[in-house]
Amino acid sequence: MGFVRQRGFTLIEILVVVVIIGIMVGLVGVRLMPDDDRVLANEAQRLALLLEQARDQAVASGEPVALTMERAGYRFWALNEDNQWVPRGGDDLLKDHVFGNDIQLAALQLNQSGQSPGERLLFLPSGNSVPFTADLVLKSAHARISSDSLGRIRVESQREQDE
Repeated sequence: MGFVRQRGFTLIEILVVVVIIGIMVGLVGVRLMPDDDRVLANEAQRLALLLEQARDQAVASGEPVALTMERAGYRFWALNEDNQWVPRGGDDLLKDHVFGNDIQLAALQLNQSGQSPGERLLFLPSGNSVPFTADLVLKSAHARISSDSLGRIRVESQREQDE
């Protein structure tokens, strides 16, 4: 009766496979985490869509909508019965928002002149608005949201500006 030799994996072979799997998982994890440029571009695109929504609401409702931007976030405003600006309430889209991930407003220009944070940007029922640019930064990443007098809104990331 002879011995039947059992064949299996050695410890070294198993360790090599585990290391290869670990490297693959690490690469996938790094690839899935967005970089600063992507995070900032997403936030700028989100804000641009909200600005278009505010413009559309002003046109549809016949009431002006305003936006104020601070370093750390923004707020939409509406006129009350006494013709005074009050924060918009009861709207899930046009509500107060605080920038996340250390994103900040670097500069705001209305009609090509520098403005201090807190200055109101108006969206009129006519659909016209004051041309503006808002620069957002996240560490070394930069994005610009701009609009013309017809209310067309554009987002430019740092990569697009460099090209």
